[in-house]
Amino acid sequence: MSNYTDEMVAVMTAAQPLNLEKAKELAAGWEGINHQSVISKARSLGLEYVSKPKRAASKKVMGPTKADILFSIRDQLGLPDREGDLTKAELSSILESFA
Repeated sequence: MSNYTDEMVAVMTAAQPLNLEKAKELAAGWEGINHQSVISKARSLGLEYVSKPKRAASKKVMGPTKADILFSIRDQLGLPDREGDLTKAELSSILESFA
């Protein structure tokens, strides 16, 4: 069973391309319907819906990365270069250098 009348579908069709703001406006005028339902119905009917572009993640790096620190430790202790965390033997070597 659909909560949408033919008139509601006609209004949605006329409002194309739909977006979040339009979906909220339409839902505000229809009792018992929220904007998420409007978006879902529009998509199920194949109506054009333009979603909000996703925000790009920040690429800021504050200070050295963990990989930089591990490389520096291996370099200063003369350990062989490799990727990943320190092995048990490498950690033992570090502890011996503190003593």
